[in-house]
Amino acid sequence: MAVSMSRTASSAGPGVSPRIARVREQVIARHGSFIADPNPFQMDVALWRAVAPARSRVQHRAAMLHELVKLATLEIYPDWSLAGEHLCVLNRWFSFPGEARPEVLKRLDEYGLAPAEIKAVKRTVQLWNGSDGWSPVPRDPQLYAIGEVAPENRVGQAWWGEDKTCVFWGMGWSENHSIRDYAKVLRLGYAGIRREVERLLGAADIADGDFPRKENFWRAALSVCDAGILLGKRYSELAARLAAEATDPAERARLSKMADTCARVPAEGARTFHEATQALWLGHVLTGGEDGINANGLGRIDQILRPYYEADLAAGRLTRVEAVELMEEFACKLHLDYNTQAITIGGVDREGHDAATDLTFIILEATRNADLIRDLSIRVSRRTRPDLLQAACDLVARGGGYPFFFNDDTFLPALAEHGVALEDARDYVPLGCIELTIPGKCNPRAVSGYFSSTKCLELALFDGADPRTGERLGARTGLLTDFATFDDVYAAYTKQVELFAGRMAYWCNRGELAQRERGPLPCWSVLTDDCIARGRDITDGGAVYHFHEVCFMGTANTADSLGALRKLVYEERAVDRTTLLGALRRNFDGHEPLRKMLLARAAKYGNDVDEADLLARRINLDFIRFIDRLRSPSGARYFAQLFTFLNNIYFGKQLGATPDGRKAGEPLAYSLAANQGRDQNGVTAMLNSLAKLPHGQAAGGTAAIIDLEPSIVAGEEGVRRLVQIVQAAIAAGVGQMQWNVTTVERLVQAQQDPERYGNIPVRVAGFSQVFKLIDRELQNHIIARTKHKG
Repeated sequence: MAVSMSRTASSAGPGVSPRIARVREQVIARHGSFIADPNPFQMDVALWRAVAPARSRVQHRAAMLHELVKLATLEIYPDWSLAGEHLCVLNRWFSFPGEARPEVLKRLDEYGLAPAEIKAVKRTVQLWNGSDGWSPVPRDPQLYAIGEVAPENRVGQAWWGEDKTCVFWGMGWSENHSIRDYAKVLRLGYAGIRREVERLLGAADIADGDFPRKENFWRAALSVCDAGILLGKRYSELAARLAAEATDPAERARLSKMADTCARVPAEGARTFHEATQALWLGHVLTGGEDGINANGLGRIDQILRPYYEADLAAGRLTRVEAVELMEEFACKLHLDYNTQAITIGGVDREGHDAATDLTFIILEATRNADLIRDLSIRVSRRTRPDLLQAACDLVARGGGYPFFFNDDTFLPALAEHGVALEDARDYVPLGCIELTIPGKCNPRAVSGYFSSTKCLELALFDGADPRTGERLGARTGLLTDFATFDDVYAAYTKQVELFAGRMAYWCNRGELAQRERGPLPCWSVLTDDCIARGRDITDGGAVYHFHEVCFMGTANTADSLGALRKLVYEERAVDRTTLLGALRRNFDGHEPLRKMLLARAAKYGNDVDEADLLARRINLDFIRFIDRLRSPSGARYFAQLFTFLNNIYFGKQLGATPDGRKAGEPLAYSLAANQGRDQNGVTAMLNSLAKLPHGQAAGGTAAIIDLEPSIVAGEEGVRRLVQIVQAAIAAGVGQMQWNVTTVERLVQAQQDPERYGNIPVRVAGFSQVFKLIDRELQNHIIARTKHKG
């Protein structure tokens, strides 16, 4: 059980069979479950082929998915028992408009298109996008045809990748970031779901005023079901053909079984553990064809697959060893260099009873054996079985940053208090990184917005103006030199927060309206209650639950800055306001002693010191309470996510120097972690600081990465120590924990010689990745985070 610091992402665990070792190497070489040489124009041509005068946008999108399945190049690689490769790249986008290089355009020849047809394909993509950009989402909401934007309402807003000063991003439009009702695919199959849609369509009253809208959606749903049926059929036919050509008996048997399995699923319901796993995978493949693979998760797979595993075991059709090997293969199917295909294990069932079973342990065992980076979460509580925590912590101790832990005792009440029925809340899962949702019942609009509290504080100190550019962004609240008391500072900060949070909601609301008009998601809708029953797309209010989740950033830096102002400026009067304001303007140039004083003499969040930690709690609660009053055009509530993703880097660049001693352009702290290097009192102190924050009010989820030296978790005693640490954090109310086990020296070595040492997996920002695949700026941030030794 000792930790090996030489572990890499390229070597399988010692327990895997030769077959699993081979399929593992295949999928690593292809960087995921992709065919080797996909046609870059496959989606473009599918969109064009789906064009029909009578098709609405939702029907067009559904028909495009059906055409994509028709066009997809299929491959069945050696050794696999599960069929199917992704239909598109990680983030779904079109190649047109794009490179006009002859070697790229030549790939269009594979479709036999005439020059006029090629022009029609390009024009179709342009019209669909509403712009000439690469994205399936138009960059400017004005293109959504929902009206002009007053200039003052643009202030402080930016779009992905724009080089401009911003306080927030407000998107509202959400693609991928879903957990669908895959259990329904396993139970009914797409043919069964199709029959459900046909019954509703046949029984509906044509005179009903709502019938045209319902009919529109239901016809789109039929196309989605047809796409799912066709996907299995095509793989079945290919496997049968290859089986007929095979000369090796074992190979013929493998392919014949695959053909028989895909002839049934995902068209009809699964009967066995193998059929259920195959249906789950092909359902996921179809999902990615609609809106990309990124952050489209699979949910509670130990619960979804459990009935089939237990039935097979009882009937003698399956052994536990065979089940482990199938889950190892499934782990290989899910491999991506950047993997946010979230799966969840553990937790409770809808009645509140412990839901962990032998299959839960099998998935952990398979994850360890396959030794590939996974987006694996485990739901825990004060009642979680010690042996399950032991197994999870044993995996953490090996390095790589997974599984990550979600506290039911915190998040169940948070969801229930924000309008989710308790029975449904008990089924919650994280999707993508840490964003919470209810599988098959919810449109969470995850990461609908990002909000920088630290930028708001900067504007509060400079009368609403950006000190780097002089540009007026916020309200005129005065300069730091005008504030006689700390309460005056906080009042100015609050005014900026409420101004920009309201403006962010405005942009999120525009995005919601825009997506309702231009971005339907019929495949997601088919696997979400109550879209079929209501005859409504998920973007049009079809889901049981819908809300906007917005990310609050800057907890540590804002709290540390406010704490420094309160202590050194207003309580001790050790720092003159005019001097401090000038030092911030000049990025502490010529004021290094002052910067060192701000760093050393004011308490910092992350060290179990109330002086700093309760300020962090206060700013989070104030934001949560403000957005809790907001509603979207559909009546959706706003849920806070105390989470930065990678944007602590981007939003740090938007900031000048801050009163916590941070210099201009430096990253903000990740999510709820301490600012890198400032948590100096040990891991227990860091967790105690975390426990003081309002995880139980943040219904969108919370996040923190805690970095540990390997010595803490080395050997059996180290794993037991980690179990105790996790149990204490759960009991204290910490919502979510991600653990990184590594050393600064090992990371520096990986950075300096990536080819020899860069294959180590690390926890990055809600996901894990091989260190050498991370850009240098982010590598530096990870290196700078405190590696706790005790």
